[in-house]
Amino acid sequence: MRLFVAAEFPDGVRDAIANGIRGFPVDDPPWRWVDPENWHITLKFIGEVSDTGAIGTALDPISSAHAPFDLSLGPFGGFPNLRRPRVLFYDVLDGAGPLGALAADIDGALAAALGLARETRPFRAHATIARIKRPLPADVSARLSAVPPLEDARQRVEAFTLLQSHLGPGGARYEPVLRFTLSGTK
Repeated sequence: MRLFVAAEFPDGVRDAIANGIRGFPVDDPPWRWVDPENWHITLKFIGEVSDTGAIGTALDPISSAHAPFDLSLGPFGGFPNLRRPRVLFYDVLDGAGPLGALAADIDGALAAALGLARETRPFRAHATIARIKRPLPADVSARLSAVPPLEDARQRVEAFTLLQSHLGPGGARYEPVLRFTLSGTK
């Protein structure tokens, strides 16, 4: 199974992202939009694993060590930047600290339990909305800086989910495997 851990979005946040995309300043964009059902914040990519038992055992204590928190999406961005993006996203405005702490604890627990390599890049909480395969024309890249931030993309994060990614010709489809409710005070 190809697995990752994520904070999922409720319908209200998905609607706010969809509204942001509707007002996009690029007609007929030269990229592939991520399916709205797949919008989330990745906390840890795991990769191919045959058994989820050890993952559940490793992640369960994390859920009781973290309290629910508020999250909002806002600024638009791209990786590595908006001049030469490979990924387009909305950044987390509020809640980046708690998400980063949660991601770090998940990373450490999975490294200890499964021997997974620790993440070496700094965590940046974001919601990927598009993937780009080829360099963009300069005029398209220039228009990306005019994308306004999201409004009303807020939620209470009360859980994180272990998801299985099913790859297919039409793109990925994600299926929840385990859900962990945040119940701590941290």
